[in-house]
Amino acid sequence: MGLVGALFLTGCEMGQWMGFSKPAAPVVDRNKAYVDARTALFQLAQDKDPATRANAIEALSTTLGTDVGEVYQQGLSDQSPLVRFASAMAIGDLKYEPAKPTIQRMVKDREDEPVKAEPDKRVFCALLYALHELGDDSITGQLAPLLYDSEPEVRSQAAMAMGKMGDPSAISPLKSMLVNEQNEAAKIQVTESLAVLGDSRSAEVIEAYTKGYFLDLRLAAIPAMANTRSPRAQRVLKELTVAREPARVRVMAAGQMAKMGYADPDMFEFCVEALQYPESTLKKSAKSSRRAADSDAGSLRQLAALAVGWYGNEEALSALQPLLRAGQGPVRVAVATSTLRIIDRHGPSARPAMTPEAPLSPADPIIAPAGSATSRPSVEKPKIRTAGGKD
Repeated sequence: MGLVGALFLTGCEMGQWMGFSKPAAPVVDRNKAYVDARTALFQLAQDKDPATRANAIEALSTTLGTDVGEVYQQGLSDQSPLVRFASAMAIGDLKYEPAKPTIQRMVKDREDEPVKAEPDKRVFCALLYALHELGDDSITGQLAPLLYDSEPEVRSQAAMAMGKMGDPSAISPLKSMLVNEQNEAAKIQVTESLAVLGDSRSAEVIEAYTKGYFLDLRLAAIPAMANTRSPRAQRVLKELTVAREPARVRVMAAGQMAKMGYADPDMFEFCVEALQYPESTLKKSAKSSRRAADSDAGSLRQLAALAVGWYGNEEALSALQPLLRAGQGPVRVAVATSTLRIIDRHGPSARPAMTPEAPLSPADPIIAPAGSATSRPSVEKPKIRTAGGKD
């Protein structure tokens, strides 16, 4: 279908325009699109929903990087462990040096300060990773025992941190942990870390997960497969884009292929279709898929928004823009992320200069104070998922 649906507002969808040449996509003002997307991410970093705040922080780290480092530093004091986790990971990924003293204070109790050490062990894993990336390995050894924590999420985050640190010496403890691991999500994360660290057998295990029955595990395994960068990854992902696969699997696989540099033009069209018409896309997919019916239109739209960003095709901007201010937070974060990614793909000249007239600037307070470290609630245990859907 392409972008036809964006041009005809009659409620007609694909199939009614077959046989007609595809009209040109409407021209999108790059400057306005860039400023709007940037502003939206700053606003979403203040959203009342912790998951949206965390997603926005991760998105800012992958698009604007250290230019907005204050956002991640402020996020370290958020009441939600989701936000603290995302902020610590962003600081580690970007090696944002100004946050180092704050993180050092968060990982240990100090008699001379009222701030207590980070109470959430999942966030603690991210803090240890950030410290490692910032050149401080003084307490990195505290990560290994967390591989055997009673909570699966803690084990997963410890394994993820070890994989991202890139030290092959972590292969042995990760394999030992995997022997007795019962949680499937944790297994995928440990196996991904092993593959990233060079264990070739682990890539084959992840491949098996991408073809499994449970959709949530498949969606977790697809980006893990791409992250292995194994010789088989491209072929495995390509096989997951065929029509008999569920729509969300197809979209995620297509996005990960494009991220790896193997963009499929036909799948770009499918991703745009899923972005604009997620409900009808799911209905069509259910007729040809060999899997159980999938009805999560919000998740499909979010995955499609992320996927088109990896293509870098400016045609997608006209489909993304109407969704920037509509819908749920995760979708808006994905739309803003891909808008920035697409514009940046076309070089520095495509990115407009930010002026004092811009609605927000990196120096503006992004996250309203959400409570000091001493007031963090210890009862909140939301799910922490890495990489905002791992795309």
